[in-house]
Amino acid sequence: MVFSSPAWVPDIPWEIPDSIPLGQATLAGLNGDSEKSATDVLLVDPISGKSYSRADLKQRVEWLAGGVAKELGWSTNEGSPWDKVVAIYSLNTIDFFALSWAIHRLNGICLLLNPTSSVGEMISHMTAAKCGVIFTCETLVSTSVEVATRLSIAQSRIFTLPLPDGFLKNPEPTDGFKSLEDLVALGLQVQPPEPLVWRKGQAKEQVAYLCSTSGTSGKQKLAMITHYSLTINTLQMSAHENVQGESWHPHAVSGVLPFTHVYGLFIGHVAAWRGETLIVLPRFDMQLMLQSVQQYRIARLYLVPPIVVALTNNPFLFEMFDLSSVTSIANGASGLDRSLADKVYAQLPNCKVLPGYGLTETAVLTNLTGAHDTWAGSSGSLLPLTEARLVGPDGEEIESLDKPGEILFSAPNLFIGYLGNPEATKAAFDERGWLRTGDIGMFKKSPNGTEHLFVLDRIKDMIKVKGLQVVPVDIEVVLREHPAVADVAVIGVPDENAGERAKAFVVRSQSGRDEHDEEDLREMIDDYVQERLDETHWLHDRIMFVEALPKSASGKVLKRELRALAAEWN
Repeated sequence: MVFSSPAWVPDIPWEIPDSIPLGQATLAGLNGDSEKSATDVLLVDPISGKSYSRADLKQRVEWLAGGVAKELGWSTNEGSPWDKVVAIYSLNTIDFFALSWAIHRLNGICLLLNPTSSVGEMISHMTAAKCGVIFTCETLVSTSVEVATRLSIAQSRIFTLPLPDGFLKNPEPTDGFKSLEDLVALGLQVQPPEPLVWRKGQAKEQVAYLCSTSGTSGKQKLAMITHYSLTINTLQMSAHENVQGESWHPHAVSGVLPFTHVYGLFIGHVAAWRGETLIVLPRFDMQLMLQSVQQYRIARLYLVPPIVVALTNNPFLFEMFDLSSVTSIANGASGLDRSLADKVYAQLPNCKVLPGYGLTETAVLTNLTGAHDTWAGSSGSLLPLTEARLVGPDGEEIESLDKPGEILFSAPNLFIGYLGNPEATKAAFDERGWLRTGDIGMFKKSPNGTEHLFVLDRIKDMIKVKGLQVVPVDIEVVLREHPAVADVAVIGVPDENAGERAKAFVVRSQSGRDEHDEEDLREMIDDYVQERLDETHWLHDRIMFVEALPKSASGKVLKRELRALAAEWN
């Protein structure tokens, strides 16, 4: 059975460009080159107060492209894009997008390296991409130098991106390194780069970003994301929200998620194309984020579930800051269960929680919740031009609602493969060319009659107890309702009698720390689960208290690290 977007989702009403780079398409904007569009303020650094309009960004991209071309000896239409791969290893900066679009302007490719990447991961990715240039920020210079030294890259190929002065506490020395501003100044002194010439359809084939993926299981790979993939996904999301009575309009949105991750990267492109103002923070900081909401009257927060949990578990924050401007919270990574959504609505009654779903490999979004069709626990309905299938464990096609299976997608925004890894690329698609997600989900019909996707868990994270499949998220949802639990993750561990059993890693709330010792709390939590779920879900003494859960840059729990911890603990 093939699932598609609901009838209320309109077709994409805008032309979908396929012969210009992503940055050019994004900066053209929803309203084109109108005088009003040019003055749209697209980026704001709330710490320094610096901002860029659409016109500013267009000019800055040209100057920066000219400076990079002069410094590195690049010519726009000469040489392969794979000879112009640039690593961006940085916290969020207001110049991130201008830099990446300048590289694209020169027919180059951006390799995105998370600030939390290890030296080994960086070396592996840069070697695979044959990358010899690094742009980094003032807090990551020493790591960049170590990586460059080990790869025999000259330090003259390391450039720095500025962070706001009010944010820097322990900046590393940057003497001897040229900065992004130096390159902009150089670009002002030279002839602008020649126009980029692409044939029709080239945007569908040419890689814009190399993004690390599968960091939660096994060795990381580099997903090749094309210019067209991110361009059309921007239009798909905008069309999905362009519904009568629900249409978005230019407003301020949060930019706290890492731009080096596809979710944060996507948000920046969507905001710029729509003419929204992205409020950029170097990294997530609850107080800074809420201060910026109050100061800039942010209307939409783009968050991940752990941030939503932290926010709702500290209700005093809603008294400290005026958050009345927030009308929607777009939540990535997974749906929000009813209890968590209700906590949001209790504090922000005029706010809509809009979960979505996507992968690096879908570049980026496949599902989104409509503001008129919210349903707690779901990940929303399919975007236009997106189709999904579910396949059961024995390979049979799921032909009905309310039955789980692996989620597969067909859409024009899919990635084109993993760099230098044809085996993994082939394994990512089924024999019909549909992307295999590795996630288990099911479609249900909402009270409004719309088909919603519910993502249950990763295939590899499913727990088999006495031959029965147990979904870890079912236990996690119950545990998050317990007042002593601030955060939780559940994995399967070997069991002599049942094959596997569930084990929970629990981060205690403040009340859980203050009011109960560990043994009493362990017993209370076990009883709590037994009262609500059947015996295959019970934990008994398989409850481990931790200070924090290991997470990726996008907020996903790294369950492979928990499995290693469980093995060590045993």
